[in-house]
Amino acid sequence: MRRLELGKGQEDIVAATGDLMTQAWVSDVERGKVDLNNAGFGKVVALARALDWTLIDMQHALGVDLGITELTPVGAADEEMPVYLLSSIAQPTPTLHSYEGFELDAGEDPTKLLIVLADNTDMERPGGRSIHPGDAVFLRTDLTQLEERQGYAIQHQGRVLLRRYEVLGGVAFFTADNPALARELIPISDAVVLGRITRVASDYRPDQLN
Repeated sequence: MRRLELGKGQEDIVAATGDLMTQAWVSDVERGKVDLNNAGFGKVVALARALDWTLIDMQHALGVDLGITELTPVGAADEEMPVYLLSSIAQPTPTLHSYEGFELDAGEDPTKLLIVLADNTDMERPGGRSIHPGDAVFLRTDLTQLEERQGYAIQHQGRVLLRRYEVLGGVAFFTADNPALARELIPISDAVVLGRITRVASDYRPDQLN
């Protein structure tokens, strides 16, 4: 059992997930009473992180199908990679939008990547770099420790959002880049981090008409 291999108790797993799950739920998972295919995606990601697994590792070890495709880097050649709808990745089975060809950066591990399709203007801002609807957002699911000014995908009140981690006056929170949402601050205790934004693939042109 992975937990025992790591020398952790069930309470350690619960604590590592930010109390997203209960000890009874962890026990039910270990006894095969919980079907992870039907568990919320955010909870599955948190469990994998607590067990020091990638989602690919979890699929192989537990025989579950999380819809994560294992890919092999091939240098500069494009990889056909699944792109999921951002709004769906907290669901038991995320909705696949398409397979797209992307060139992997040097050292980029596709087994730790989750690519999502931005579907709103939350992270648009006047001037500077923005994330626009239709952009492909690369998430590193193993990078969940918070760093100031970095962008993250988070689960908050049943929704998946792209937000930036900020600290102001000693208070830490997640905020949108869109000035219209400047007052909507999310305390870090109210969110589950699903992954850090590492790059964005975009065809957006500000002079194009929709």
